[in-house]
Amino acid sequence: MIIINDLAMSYGARILFTDVSLHIKNNKRYGLVGANGAGKTTFFKVLTKEEEPAFGDIINIPKNSKVGCLKQDQFLYENTKIIDTVIAGNKELWKALQEKEEILNRQECSDEDGYKLGELEQIIYDNDGYTAEIFAASLLVGLGIAEKYHYEPLSALSRGYKLRVLLAQSLFNNPDILLLDEPTNHLDIISIYWLENYLKNSFKGILIFISHDLAFLNNVATDILDIDYGEIKLYTDNYDNFV
Repeated sequence: MIIINDLAMSYGARILFTDVSLHIKNNKRYGLVGANGAGKTTFFKVLTKEEEPAFGDIINIPKNSKVGCLKQDQFLYENTKIIDTVIAGNKELWKALQEKEEILNRQECSDEDGYKLGELEQIIYDNDGYTAEIFAASLLVGLGIAEKYHYEPLSALSRGYKLRVLLAQSLFNNPDILLLDEPTNHLDIISIYWLENYLKNSFKGILIFISHDLAFLNNVATDILDIDYGEIKLYTDNYDNFV
């Protein structure tokens, strides 16, 4: 559960929201709605600690909680294999895999390298590293990226398909808290249906998402967070019943 106490956010003299107190519960899917400029993206940034609130606290998020967020930084991975870009969603696993490869590529390995390899193997095992490619591939296929592209560099794809890869990356680590900003952008109907099904049946954490796709919003959200008139109000129902 995420507990928000008396949260406030402003830019200069403009107040986005104030006196926000909420209990965000586990295994719930929250659709975040509000007019453009109301503060939806800012609320995300406060949750991910990219920005500090003007006032208030966000508590009860364990330090080891995994937070997934749909990013737009595809240029960071232009020369990375598509499958590896997805696996990089688990930073601990990705770092261990890279370190292991670097050691194995050395012409000579010391005893210290041997001990280090043992540590890395344990990290890889603990993070399901030996089935990572299978899981990453299933996410990519679900989002409409054919297997023949999986070992190509990300630069081989159009911008829309690159964003699908980054969406798969945000799902890969099975995060405890998942924040998605317009996840259906650049998805076709089949991929949207797959994503709906995945979020409703496979994802087990807290989901907070922004979407202008009203059908997706209504099908996925169990609750609605509405930013309006400087407040964030919680409605425990889907979008159709909220409006």
